[in-house]
Amino acid sequence: MERTQSFHGHPLGAVGWVARAVQTISSIIVLGITAWAVTDTKSLTVIFTLVTSVISIFAVACSTFTSCMSRNHRWHALVLIVTDGILSYLWLTSFIFLALDFNRISCRVNRWNGQAVCSRKYTAEAFSFIAFFMTLLGLLLEILYVYYAKPRAVRSKEQTEQNLAQNLNEAGLT
Repeated sequence: MERTQSFHGHPLGAVGWVARAVQTISSIIVLGITAWAVTDTKSLTVIFTLVTSVISIFAVACSTFTSCMSRNHRWHALVLIVTDGILSYLWLTSFIFLALDFNRISCRVNRWNGQAVCSRKYTAEAFSFIAFFMTLLGLLLEILYVYYAKPRAVRSKEQTEQNLAQNLNEAGLT
């Protein structure tokens, strides 16, 4: 079996770590703002964004841990690809909900917790877009790693025959 470099040790993986860190920080910021807003504002936008940020933090931690533990296996980047694929759609939906709520009418009309706090609303909207973009960037880097950076084990017929003969000799069958 040919040993390949894992995604986390590859240069694409290093950039992926930065994207994952920015995504997590953005998720924590959005989580804090929406957790504050959900105390009195029970709108779909606030609850969906809050749930997305909690799921994002949990899923990123679990998928990164699983991928690091299984980095010797060929499928170790698949966990990250699936997680980032799902999270990118959740963050895009969250951003669209926030943008529709805040950009259609003045933020002073649509209040959170009975307060007109435009800066918090726009901060949540901006960081949800940053989280979406970083998740999408991470997904792109993982796909590029799988298709282009991961070496393929190509063996010639002679190499296959030599390996078979060596295995038979080691087993004492020749």
